[in-house]
Amino acid sequence: MQLFPLPADATFLEFLFCSNLKRVKSKNMDLGDLLRQAQRLTNDTKMDEEMPPFDRTISQVLAVTQELHSRVTLTGTHDLQAHMLLGSKGVDMPKLTHKLESLSSRKTFQPLDPVSDTDVRDFLRNERENAILSVIDETNRSIFESVKRQKWRRIYAEWGEEKESLLNALVGPKQDEFPDVQRQSVSTTLPENPTPRSLLNRTEQLYAEEVAAYNHLKIQQGHHRNLLAACACLAKECLDNPLVAEMWSVLEFMTDNAPATRTVDPIKSRQSLTQQARTYLERRYRQYMKTVINENRILAKLGGIPSVYNMVNSFVGINFVQPATLVGLEDVDNDRPLWALVYYSLRCGDLSAASKYLQESGVCSDLFRLLAMMKDGTKGEQYARLEGVLKLEYNRKIRSCSDPYKKAVYAYVLACDPQNSHPELMRSIDDFLWMQLSILREDNEREYNIEQLTYSGLQSLILEKYGENYFNAREKAPLYFSVLILTGQFESAIEFLARTEANLPHAVHMAIALNEIHMLSTPSSMHQPLLSVNPEDPTPMKRLNLVRMLVTYAKRFDLTNTKEALHYYFLLRHFKDDNGSSLMLSCVSDLLVENCDQKIIELIFGSETDKSAQSGIFAQFQTIDIDKYMLAGMVGDKLAHRSNFEAAIKLYFIGGQLDKVMRLVCTLLSQVAHQPPKESSLRNRLCSIIDRLDEQRSVMRVDVEPHVLATYTMLTQVLIFFDHYHNKDTQLATEVLAKYRITPNNCSEVDECVANLKRLGPEVNKVLPDIMLADMDLVYQEYLRLKGGSAPSRSSFGSRYSTQTDDWKDVHKEGSLRHLRTKAKALTNMAATVPFRMPTATNKRLVELEILMH
Repeated sequence: MQLFPLPADATFLEFLFCSNLKRVKSKNMDLGDLLRQAQRLTNDTKMDEEMPPFDRTISQVLAVTQELHSRVTLTGTHDLQAHMLLGSKGVDMPKLTHKLESLSSRKTFQPLDPVSDTDVRDFLRNERENAILSVIDETNRSIFESVKRQKWRRIYAEWGEEKESLLNALVGPKQDEFPDVQRQSVSTTLPENPTPRSLLNRTEQLYAEEVAAYNHLKIQQGHHRNLLAACACLAKECLDNPLVAEMWSVLEFMTDNAPATRTVDPIKSRQSLTQQARTYLERRYRQYMKTVINENRILAKLGGIPSVYNMVNSFVGINFVQPATLVGLEDVDNDRPLWALVYYSLRCGDLSAASKYLQESGVCSDLFRLLAMMKDGTKGEQYARLEGVLKLEYNRKIRSCSDPYKKAVYAYVLACDPQNSHPELMRSIDDFLWMQLSILREDNEREYNIEQLTYSGLQSLILEKYGENYFNAREKAPLYFSVLILTGQFESAIEFLARTEANLPHAVHMAIALNEIHMLSTPSSMHQPLLSVNPEDPTPMKRLNLVRMLVTYAKRFDLTNTKEALHYYFLLRHFKDDNGSSLMLSCVSDLLVENCDQKIIELIFGSETDKSAQSGIFAQFQTIDIDKYMLAGMVGDKLAHRSNFEAAIKLYFIGGQLDKVMRLVCTLLSQVAHQPPKESSLRNRLCSIIDRLDEQRSVMRVDVEPHVLATYTMLTQVLIFFDHYHNKDTQLATEVLAKYRITPNNCSEVDECVANLKRLGPEVNKVLPDIMLADMDLVYQEYLRLKGGSAPSRSSFGSRYSTQTDDWKDVHKEGSLRHLRTKAKALTNMAATVPFRMPTATNKRLVELEILMH
């Protein structure tokens, strides 16, 4: 009989159930047979020994049976046999089972981290949002730190001012305590005409004097002076700063070959400056070699005719005196490595010395011939063939050799391998720049199957890839400036220099000097930022807004140093503003408009009593296109546009534009002609202006429209009328009105007076209500005088065609009153007939006075 596998910890009852389970399954038993069989098994298992009673119900027996069945079927036969076999050998099965369960194959055959599906869009969105948030956080942090620094700087400044004021307020010692101290009395009386203190420091004043001398020579003598050379000499002799002198020196050297006219685009001519930059670096290195040789005369053993050949030989002897320095170098003869001699000869810019060293060594004949062709400037088919052969040799052998000098010489001659920075030889930024400038290729000479360096590529490398952080530009501003200048980026160099207050004067005058020799690239619009990009320019070239820089610089001292500011504005005479006018005139006119007082007008244009054309400081800037009369007219137009009519009239007088003076006088007279005269009032000042205008009209011809002249004449007579009116001179006042037909004398003259008004300007209409009220008042006062029994006054209230004034006294009283009523009626009729709306108060008053006469 086959045994049924049992677990090791199975009880005896479970064993019996398991032993009969197969037999139960093999037979087709129903539920009753199963119950009987279970009862029989229960009776069989009863023993005689005393055991605790344990009765199971049918449902419990069924549950246990199903549990045993599931365990047997799931575990399998092999598992039971294994348990029985290992249990018989004394193996602790529960412990073994626990150990087996602790082992897991998932950690061995599955990846360590769960693998999820890749979502590229969400990943990129998260990365972008994280980058934006990090930038915002960093910006906020930097702004907070900047504000905090500025706050504390301001607090310290206020503390210092307060401390200074407190110390100044302390009571000083008694004079008896210091009897030997020399004391100097200081006058506390202010001068009657104090002059403002200059805002220019010593450096700015020296630069301003150079600009003034330059302008003076250009205006008076007509020839150009090299402003850049003059400023470079000034920096070297008068400014106690060798770094500033060095910056001017490199700028002056780079602009020796400046274009002669303004028609040449400065940016397109920058490619030709590479040779200038190399020459400058080679001269600096020759000077460095001489310094090293002079400091080591014993090791140098310099002799023979002074030449680059002998100087390089001595310099190499100093640098390679130790045997360890010759390790890895090729073609060493008498402790002199050949390729080091050739390299330093090229570094000094002497191709003849390099060719001589190659010729004496007898190696690399192809390289010797190519150097000879480079020295003679001959390029042709043979040159291209030799160059191709040497490039193959470089790629096969030289690139991997151990001699850095040999690789550098081949790279220089063949202008190739820009990725090799030759770090063993680059001991300074000058060495790096010289090497990069030496391997440049123009765009039309590039071989597109070989990686080569262009001028634009070098500029981008310096300005964008390395930038200010690499050169530590904040602390080494002159170095970064020189690097940008040597690579032809004048605009970027000047803009960088202008960021600091100490270097701003140097940057401004460098930009001015470059612009005067047509080497500065400026934008087409004056409204561009200080540094802008033109899409047509090669990258990374920029354009410098000289107008913005110079105007901002000059506006700091245009009130205290007006003469110096005008010299700077004169440099902008070739630039045009939005209206096509000279920017010099625009800047000076803005200065006058913003500060238009009598003092600055006399400073710029001279005194009114001085009639000469050379009076005033602006007279020295007069050219064919610019003079002070043109400036005065422009300033007058701007002041008139701002409704500053009095100041505009002064400028129009200076500019000789009397027609505009007449128009503005008419405008002002219409506002104040009816007012009573008062001292220092606008009305009294206008009287002086009218006298001056009439005086000048008598000596010069004025081209003015007829209606303007008629309006001016009428308003001047109105002014005289009101003078008589306010002085109670009735006769003279009425004579003025009668002579110029300003108001009607009877109803038949109303149409004639209205027609006269239409031929005049609108300024007369503004003062007409006051004229009519004054005339009606005169009529009413005369009416009251006659009504009261007084003799009629000697006036023109009678007929205009009557010249018998003495007969007026004999006119019957009633006739005179009737005539006055007729005149009053004519005035009210005219008020209703004029082609504009009369003020309501005027109409009311006229009607009221007319009614009082009836």
